Amino acid sequence: MKKITLLTFLLVLSTAFVHAEECGTAYQDATYALEHTEKALQSNNIEHLKQYSRRALEAIEKVYTATEGCMCTEANNSSYDAKEHLSKALEKSKFEVSRFYVKSALSSIKSILISLDLCNEPDPTYDLVVDENNLISQEQELLAQQQALLQKQKALEAQLKAQKELQARISREKEIKLAEQKKIKYEAETNLLELESVINRIVRIADCGNTEPMKIEYTRTLEELEVESVNATKTYYTQKAREMADQLIFILANCN
Repeated sequence: MKKITLLTFLLVLSTAFVHAEECGTAYQDATYALEHTEKALQSNNIEHLKQYSRRALEAIEKVYTATEGCMCTEANNSSYDAKEHLSKALEKSKFEVSRFYVKSALSSIKSILISLDLCNEPDPTYDLVVDENNLISQEQELLAQQQALLQKQKALEAQLKAQKELQARISREKEIKLAEQKKIKYEAETNLLELESVINRIVRIADCGNTEPMKIEYTRTLEELEVESVNATKTYYTQKAREMADQLIFILANCN
C-alpha cells in the first residue's frame, strides 16, 4: 500500500513539473506581449500602433495555447480577452479607437501575469525515502504547501473579483456617458441641420450671386463618441455652430 501511494505521488509530482514548465513559457510570452502592448500605447500614429499590436497578438496566441496545456484557467481566460481586444485594435482604422482596444488588452495581459504567478508557484523538491516515518513527514509538508497555495489562490480570486467589479462599474459608467452623448448628438445635429437650412435661406434671400449653399460636416459616429468625454462632445457641436455663424458673416460681408 505504501509503495502504491508513493508511486501515485511521484506521477502527480511529475505531471505538475510538466505543467509548470508550460506555464513558465506562457509567462515569458505574456511578458513579451506586455512590452509590445506598452510600446503600441506609446505610438503616435496608427501604423506603429498596429505594428506593435500585431507582435503582442502573436505572443498572446502562444500564451493562450500554453495556458490551456498547463491548465491555468484564469490566465487562459484573460489571454482570450487580450486576443479579442488586440484583434479589434488591428481591425479599426481610426487611431483613437484602435488605441482604446489596445489599452483594454493591456489590462487583460496584466491579469494574465497575475494568474501565472500563482500557476508558476514552484513545487517543493522532496528526498523521497520509502519508509513510514519519512512518508508521514512528507505528507505533512505537502499539506502545508497546499494550505499556503490555497491562501494565495483565495487572495488572487479576491483580487480578480475586485477587478471584475471595477470593470463592471466602468462599463456601467460608459453606458451612462454614451447615453448622454447620444442625447446631445441627436439634439445638436437636429438643431444644426435647422440652422444650416436657415442660413442657406438667408443667403438666397440676400441674393449673393453664385454663392454655393453652405455645407459643414457636423455628424459624429458612435465610435467617435466612445473615445471622447461628454465635454468634448459638447465642445465639438458648439464649434460647428460657430463655424456656421462665421461662414454666414463671411458670405454676407462679401455679398454684392
